[in-house]
Amino acid sequence: MSNSMTEVILTVTNPVGLHARPAKLFVETVRAYKSTVTIQNLSRPQTKELPVTAFNLLQIGVRQGHQIRLRASGEDEAEVIAALTKLVEENFGE
Repeated sequence: MSNSMTEVILTVTNPVGLHARPAKLFVETVRAYKSTVTIQNLSRPQTKELPVTAFNLLQIGVRQGHQIRLRASGEDEAEVIAALTKLVEENFGE
């Protein structure tokens, strides 16, 4: 098993941040892949790196303009990071 990891830092531009509907899309996207994905809100230094779950996404309070770090490890880590990057860059389809 490899110890590789794929990481990206993104800025959330969605006017309402990462609220309930985008959080649901985020979790659904992660579940479509086999890799483990974590998220950290870099704009709130007190937040820790957490597994991507709907509860954790709401708990870290991502607002418009916040930077998030996503890390994935597993056999399809690059693909899941690419899918999540697209989701964020397209404002979660809103």
